[in-house]
Amino acid sequence: MVLILKPTLSCNFRCKYCYLSEDTKTQNKFDVEFAKTLLLQVKDCLLKNKQRIEFLWHGGEPLMWGMDNYVEIFAFIEKEFVGTDYRISIQTNLSLIDNDFIDLFLKYNVSVGFSLDGIKEIHDCQRVDSKGNGTFDTIMEKVTLCKQRKLNLGCIVVASKKHLGHIPELYKFMCDNKIGFKLNPLFNSGEAKKNIDDFGLTPNEYAKLSIELFDLWFYDTENKNYNSKFIDVASSLITRKTSLCSFGKNCQDNFLCVAPNCDVVPCGRFCDSELINFSYGNLLKESLEEILSKRKLSDAYNRNKYIEAGNCKKCRFFDICHGGCLHDGFISGGNFKTKTFLCGAYKKIFSHIERRLRETEML
Repeated sequence: MVLILKPTLSCNFRCKYCYLSEDTKTQNKFDVEFAKTLLLQVKDCLLKNKQRIEFLWHGGEPLMWGMDNYVEIFAFIEKEFVGTDYRISIQTNLSLIDNDFIDLFLKYNVSVGFSLDGIKEIHDCQRVDSKGNGTFDTIMEKVTLCKQRKLNLGCIVVASKKHLGHIPELYKFMCDNKIGFKLNPLFNSGEAKKNIDDFGLTPNEYAKLSIELFDLWFYDTENKNYNSKFIDVASSLITRKTSLCSFGKNCQDNFLCVAPNCDVVPCGRFCDSELINFSYGNLLKESLEEILSKRKLSDAYNRNKYIEAGNCKKCRFFDICHGGCLHDGFISGGNFKTKTFLCGAYKKIFSHIERRLRETEML
């Protein structure tokens, strides 16, 4: 189970493809005592079967919640979840990290993810700060600091129209800087909707970028650049089982998100002001146990039944895709019965990877 905790949606960046609306970023923050109460409910409700749990701290920019709060809550987790199979991770833009945060993350073995859109010219035109300035130099300075301190980092590159024609350049840059990464699609929600003409990709363009990147990675015997997404897809094609949340049969069995206003929502992408009405319930008014029980009656939770009843089940990749991401489908069709808008792209990507695996007798 992955519990996505969004203690704040405030952010010091204003990325032009952000999936959150600008007005969302002024929401309140978790009270640390509320966070403790929530975690105790999680302990009672979700750990009955002794399953592994990941506490994923997300935002906005989660480091804006403050060092003192993280010092307190990590110590609380260590005390209350002793003997439990858990891990702590955080997804940050990295700009606020310093030696104190690194000391804390190393102490509690926190996995750190960040975003970097590759070469400076591309990154700086889409990932900007609150004043509209590019953030590449700041992020690279922080990457260097983290590496010097032996803090493991995972990187997400958000694929945009700006990457067309620059995939070899992107891959070389990441290899030269020894940054493992995965290429994620841009979502047409929040602030991204205002800039979709400048940054958005068609499904065919996303497929083209992904396939080009896959071949560079697959045939590269020198750099061994780590790409978790390609590894997961290739593994899924071989085993016919998937571990990626966007392709799971029912992501709601494995993911849960709590927004800063204490709403429990299907995932982090449903914290936007336009989507928060799909909340399962609010923890200031109901217990987590009551919300989880009610959740099972929702369209979001039962999406897999709608997808299986449709044409998707005829697809030869259905068992490793299951209609794709719940959020992708929702922003495409306005309901939880629609498959991902990237269906055509994924078919091309899966077919290509499958062909490469067969060429090398891995499949």
